[in-house]
Order: sequence, then structure tokens, then C-alpha cells
Amino acid sequence: MTGIAWATLLPAAIGPFADAAEWAASYGYLAVLLIVAGDGVIPIFPGETSIVVAAVLAADGRLSLVGVILAGAVGAVIGDSLAYWGGRAGGPQIRRGLVRMAGRERIEAGERMVARQGAALVFTGRFLPGLRLAINLACGAGAMPFGRFLFFDTLGAIVWSTQAALIGYFAGRAFAEQTWLALVIALGVAGIVMGIVYLRERRRIREERRLAGLEDAPGEA
Repeated sequence: MTGIAWATLLPAAIGPFADAAEWAASYGYLAVLLIVAGDGVIPIFPGETSIVVAAVLAADGRLSLVGVILAGAVGAVIGDSLAYWGGRAGGPQIRRGLVRMAGRERIEAGERMVARQGAALVFTGRFLPGLRLAINLACGAGAMPFGRFLFFDTLGAIVWSTQAALIGYFAGRAFAEQTWLALVIALGVAGIVMGIVYLRERRRIREERRLAGLEDAPGEA
């Protein structure tokens, strides 16, 4: 590719990342909190991405790293709690809507996992983006005490928010003079981590289907 072509394409490539930085700087902690909370109920919201972007800005002092972590954790607890109470409210219409949004496999796998593992799954569920909503709803529907749910969910939210923020923060420190490049690197690393999590999550879902098949098979000892 010629130098002229690179000179033409580079501003277009940098633009969205520069815009993301400006947006995060303008709305800061509130934006992180609201996006992460929305992600807990509607999984299309970029919850983890918002933390990474804000943490890149924390590296050069525009935001506080501790503030970003707290905003992400509080948003996660709010969103997960809304999902919990949605599950407590119950009703076939809610479940049908969730099946359409998250997929029957995920919903059924999340319900079976909660039945077997209980409150400990609330902590690890924060790191399973596809199953997270199903797990939190199943906890509410299964009448797990909210105090117990909240305790494990808060622990998971703090750890989850911290790991996402540290990815952005260290990328921001490494490329202190090039915020757009720090965003590219941080989001790339976060994308790789999410890809690995997704593959592990798919294996968990397949394993749950296999266990369900064994449980349903008659005459097996």
C-alpha cells in the first residue's frame, strides 16, 4: 500500500477511537455506570468496552482508575439486580422474551447450572457474558435470598470491573502520548479475552446439554 493510501486511511481509522475517548471523557463515570447497568439487562450494551475506554483515559489523569472500577462495579450490581428481580417476577412472557434475546441453549444451561452450583455461580457468572443474564434470572426465579445473591454478585462485579479497567489502564500508560493507539491495543486485548471466554462458555453450554441428556436418559445407573 502506498504512503498516500496510508495517509488517506489512517485518519478514518483513528477517528472512531478519538471520538470514543472524547465521549468517555465528557460523560465519565456516569456513562460507565449506565452502560454497564444496561448490559446486565440487555446484553447488547458494551459494558466491558466502556470500562476499558474510561480506564485508558484514567492513565493520563482525565479520570480516576478507582472511580472507573467503582462505576463499573456499581453498574454491574445494578444491572444484575434488575435481572434478579425480573426473574423473581417470573412469568412465561419474560422467559419467552429472554429465549428470543439470549437463545434457548443459554437460558436452559444457566438454569441448570444455578440448580447445581447455587450462589457460587453468581460470582463466576459475571465472567460469562452469554450466560450471565440467564444465571441472574434463574437466581431470582429460584428464590435465592437477595442478600446472598447481592453478596456474591458484588464480589464478582468488583473483580470483573477491576480486570477490565486494568487492561485499559496499562495500555494507556504504555502509549501515553497516543490515546487512539492505546484504545486500539486495549480493545484488541479485551476482544481476545472475550473471545477466549466465549469459547469456554460454549464448552460449558455443551457440557450442560450432555449432563441434561444423561439425567433424562431412563434406566441409567
